[in-house]
Amino acid sequence: MSPAPAHTPVLQARLAISLAWVAGYTNIIAVLVCGHVASHVTGHASQLGQAAAGGDWHLALFVGAILVAFFLGAVLSACATEIARWRGIRSVYVAPAALELALLAVFAQLVRLHDPTQIESGAMLWWMTMVASIAMGLQNATITRISGGVVRTTHLTGVLTDLGLESVRRAMERLAVRAGKSQRDAATHSRADDEARWRLLLLASIFGAFVFGSACGVFAFQAFAHWSMIPPMALLGWVIAVDIRRPIATASDGVVRDVGTR
Repeated sequence: MSPAPAHTPVLQARLAISLAWVAGYTNIIAVLVCGHVASHVTGHASQLGQAAAGGDWHLALFVGAILVAFFLGAVLSACATEIARWRGIRSVYVAPAALELALLAVFAQLVRLHDPTQIESGAMLWWMTMVASIAMGLQNATITRISGGVVRTTHLTGVLTDLGLESVRRAMERLAVRAGKSQRDAATHSRADDEARWRLLLLASIFGAFVFGSACGVFAFQAFAHWSMIPPMALLGWVIAVDIRRPIATASDGVVRDVGTR
């Protein structure tokens, strides 16, 4: 059984915004060090098709490996979550988050060994890109499962899409109310309006956190390149510590239960 969605607005927002910042930060470090993004795969899928069509099999193999790495991250997330459920671990998020932290620690060590004056190449490029991609795939799968498919943090395509849809839906609803065409009673409308407002704020915050994380990554890499992965690791460690104290979803008696409404 999958973890129950974490519907509590504050808990969901806290987790989503923090992880979006981590993803934006990690992604830009991967770009600066490896010349390739790590947190989303749509562009890689297009690049794979282009490389295959052009006969550039080395690039096709490399890009294909990035796609596989992201997929493996999602598989690791599912395995960690299920193991946590089977073992009755109080927080089902801690296990996959700890795995992500371990992967980011490996990536950080590789960044520390990297020459910041040039783009990585050779075997080290493969190692760094794959580790970062696995970490991002793991993170995206974990937040997707915990939120019931509502939230993504490692890419912004869906976030901007939802932001556009929610903006128009809320605007049309308000116009209908003013025109007296809404069939909802006042209490129902007020509740729906609050939920729509919170949803818009959450989506905008995720977008802003990803962009802000990217900017922070650039400044950190310029200031202390070899240790630039310390901030996202510290934030992820803090998120894990907070979740241990107050889990978003728990496993008890073989059933994963949402505890976000406390």
